[in-house]
Amino acid sequence: MSLQDPITPEQLLQLGPGFMASKTLLRAVELGIFTVLGNGRRDRVSLMAEVGLHPRSSADFLDTLVSLNLLTRDADGNYRNTPAADVFLDRAKPSYVGGTLEMANARLSGFWNNVTNALQTGTLQNEVELEHRPGDDLSRSPTIRHPGGSSFCIRCPVSRVL
Repeated sequence: MSLQDPITPEQLLQLGPGFMASKTLLRAVELGIFTVLGNGRRDRVSLMAEVGLHPRSSADFLDTLVSLNLLTRDADGNYRNTPAADVFLDRAKPSYVGGTLEMANARLSGFWNNVTNALQTGTLQNEVELEHRPGDDLSRSPTIRHPGGSSFCIRCPVSRVL
């Protein structure tokens, strides 16, 4: 950044409500939208019926997924997965990583609601029964494996602080 570049709040205004994009993705994974679309494009009404969306919210929700570059919508109003969503978010594919996202949402996201308390009090905010103290070797951290073969460390440096 040079002295001539204007200072704007753009980065802050994108970062602050960033959880909304995350929760939209997580709800779509939970509902199986990417798996349904893994079989080919669908119009809003048939997709809505298959995954159980209410008519009042379905267009906005699906178009939000389009704006997040997770789905595309053609001129006829048919939705389809983007290439990345098709490869990694369709439960029927061996490359599916949505299980990790679902686990993080179900088991870990709630802890982030109490981060301020953890930072101020030192109260632990994770579900792991601690048999160690902060500073223990991370190589002993338990991992959660999902069918795709990759792993997710549940004691990353941030979660150790919390």
